[in-house]
Amino acid sequence: MGTLKGKTVLLTGSNGGFGRVFIRYLLDEGANLVLTSRDVSSLEDFTGEACRRHPGGSVLAVIRGDISSPEGCIELHRKCREAAPRVDVLIHNAGVLSYGHFHETPAEEWSRLLQVNLHSPMHLTSLFLPDMIGRGRGHVVFMSSAAGFVPTSYETAYSVSKFGLRGFGMALHGEVSKLGIDVTIVYPTWADTDMLNSPVHGAKKTRRVPSFLIVSPERVVRAAVKGIKRRRLHVYADPFTLAFWWLNKITPLVGRMPTE
Repeated sequence: MGTLKGKTVLLTGSNGGFGRVFIRYLLDEGANLVLTSRDVSSLEDFTGEACRRHPGGSVLAVIRGDISSPEGCIELHRKCREAAPRVDVLIHNAGVLSYGHFHETPAEEWSRLLQVNLHSPMHLTSLFLPDMIGRGRGHVVFMSSAAGFVPTSYETAYSVSKFGLRGFGMALHGEVSKLGIDVTIVYPTWADTDMLNSPVHGAKKTRRVPSFLIVSPERVVRAAVKGIKRRRLHVYADPFTLAFWWLNKITPLVGRMPTE
């Protein structure tokens, strides 16, 4: 793609730790943003200040959307089409996490997690992709995780969702790369966002990730934006992710959390 200047970008999970950093970086790149989140009350105030501090781009719309159901994805697509005639870059940033033994996690919890982390990116992509293909250009970005190639115990459903997102992104790339559509998959490790404080289910008490393994959201987003501009398929967003990737190729890391 080379540049994001003048491009219309749809960002899900805009009110989260990565989301707000993405907003600042994308505005600096001159992008026109359509922002969506379940909670937009504080997001509207944030975007107003962000636009004043980062005047390169603009915010076209702030949309309240709940993608935890297929109906919510369809409604979000409709609202986005009303706000912007086209979407050039679709960034699947929304995500949820829960800790604990899988058998002690309520089924509705991991079912919702899979919907938000995996099913909704697939569903939204299916809705926006035909227009991108018709124009012969577009970019779909997936925020995966190191848990998408290293199975992570006590985050089992989360790991499943990120493995699935990685596989979907790679398979999709094989379908659409010759049609003018780029795909980028971003892999962070543990970033300093509210996801580190996600709920714990059952008797398993998960300790906080050691501070030396926690990276800043700015570092992750900076790497992601750079990878998008360079049209990279895989973006290893921090040194720990890259180390885990190569270590996993040498000796597969299966079913452990470094916090234990």
